[in-house]
Amino acid sequence: MNIFVGNLPATYTADDLRQLFAGYGTIVNAIIMRDTATGLPLGYGHVYLVPEQAAYDAIVSLHNTTLKDSPLVARECVFRAHPEQRVNRLLWKGVERRVAGSRRHNGYDFPRTNSLQQYTG
Repeated sequence: MNIFVGNLPATYTADDLRQLFAGYGTIVNAIIMRDTATGLPLGYGHVYLVPEQAAYDAIVSLHNTTLKDSPLVARECVFRAHPEQRVNRLLWKGVERRVAGSRRHNGYDFPRTNSLQQYTG
């Protein structure tokens, strides 16, 4: 089971995460998520732990435990599809997002001409 681990200190490494979950089951993978631009840790990670019952025991035992003066967050990582994330997003109802008139031409209205009329006069 994939476990989300949040509120990690900046100095925490994947090896520290492995040691934290080592007593509960077999750790398949442990990663700390990092910013792609700077390489700095984002403060959360994932641990893949088997068997599933051991993962549930780890979540119950480690959730809200204090780790370097901050409460640790541990919960089951659930995959969310893109449409589910956007359920509460406001939609444009009957109103165009971009006004086609003056906004495109900075207040100047250009008459529409046929491209052939423009060159032939």
